[in-house]
Amino acid sequence: MSGTLDESVTRVVRKVFGTAASLAVVGPLPSAAVEATFVRLNEIEERFSTYRPNSEICQIRDGALARSAAHPETQQILDVCEALHAESGGIFDAWHAGRDGGLEPAGYVKGWAIGVAGAILREQGVDNFSLGIGGDITAAGGGPAGIGWSVGVVDPRRNTTLVARVALRNAAIATSGLSERPGHLRNTGTGEAVTSPWLSFTVVGPDIARVDALATICFLEGRAGMQRVDDEPGYGALAMDTEGVLTATEGFRTRTI
Repeated sequence: MSGTLDESVTRVVRKVFGTAASLAVVGPLPSAAVEATFVRLNEIEERFSTYRPNSEICQIRDGALARSAAHPETQQILDVCEALHAESGGIFDAWHAGRDGGLEPAGYVKGWAIGVAGAILREQGVDNFSLGIGGDITAAGGGPAGIGWSVGVVDPRRNTTLVARVALRNAAIATSGLSERPGHLRNTGTGEAVTSPWLSFTVVGPDIARVDALATICFLEGRAGMQRVDDEPGYGALAMDTEGVLTATEGFRTRTI
């Protein structure tokens, strides 16, 4: 995804979760709100990272920490991952999603973390902003032009080309696919990189955690994923298949600009 530039927008970019976190705010940028937001994101990364040996997720994965002894927030996230596993008929499987076939809850954690950070910004009085991490974005308020934050959906075959643009107002967008991180989605049965009829699967909707989870599930689910999103009130999807053909739900088309 990509956003628009505007002189009235102040931007902050920092590294988190091994990628770039980009915060854009219309008007003055309260430094206390920014620091509180990134302190919380760093705390989440320390707890849920699959690359830091001392994170709770790594300790649980390696058998050094019992799930029942983990921080309540960790237990809560793993409970949600279990619910997504059941909802998706086993497609969403955080316990075997890692490159080594081990615990990897990033398919839910990143979107949830963006939502947590967005809630902090609102609590701090920031009500017109967009916040994105690794291409997944939540947006509040009307953006610099008052019509929503303009976000582009990138062509997975040519990352300099957009295939759609949407306006987000108190909404979120996330994409799952193999173009940015080839091989990061795994078949939990074989451990090999997944195959899908989609090159990318983008979801829009009101809640970033749900949007991110749906993008992962529906990419892995294949063509049935389009109907899954279409059946969920308030959500929409755009997907590109391996032939480059785009399919969109009405919930997505109503947000395009």
